[in-house]
Amino acid sequence: NPHLAGPPALVRYDTAINFDWGDKSPAAQIPVDNFSVRWTRTVYLSAGDYRFTATVDDGVRLWVDDQLLIDQWEQHPASTYTKDVTLGAGYHAIRMEYRELTGLRWPC
Repeated sequence: NPHLAGPPALVRYDTAINFDWGDKSPAAQIPVDNFSVRWTRTVYLSAGDYRFTATVDDGVRLWVDDQLLIDQWEQHPASTYTKDVTLGAGYHAIRMEYRELTGLRWPC
């Protein structure tokens, strides 16, 4: 569903978020429209300035350490969003959510 509601229909480990599903879906059991995806990961990062970039059609949200950095959850054509943030050295929780409503599917 496009609202991240209920238990997930699919759980898997993606080493990177870099997909262009075109007119397909992420997996056979997922419909081609009206779905959502949540990726989570904790990573160790050196202290420094980081740029997070998402190019998507439809909705995207990105958090780092529970701070919402990108909030573009409405339906829209493919667009690119960036956010620069300074992080201290250590482990950081990253969460990205994507929703596909209709049309081409393009989270990267």
